[in-house]
Amino acid sequence: MFDKLLNIGCAFDWITPLFAFIQDLLAGPVADFGIPANPYWGMREVKQFLQDNGIEVWGIMYNFDGDVLMFTVRQEQIEETLYLLRSEGIPILYAP
Repeated sequence: MFDKLLNIGCAFDWITPLFAFIQDLLAGPVADFGIPANPYWGMREVKQFLQDNGIEVWGIMYNFDGDVLMFTVRQEQIEETLYLLRSEGIPILYAP
């Protein structure tokens, strides 16, 4: 019940996409990733894991339904991001 309420509340978040758009413009060529939402790897865990491995991550948010965790990285870090996610066994729903 509480999860549903949070998902509805997230739908009204327009600030995160706006900041992500601005960061995309400033970062140059970027790549978007999507992984399944999972209680074992939330926004903080994924962001921290990738940042600890030298990947700059921004725009991290759940889709409207709350079943996909989306984030953006620099285009030159695509291969390294793919490698890190796969090495941790995190399924990738979409990637460049």
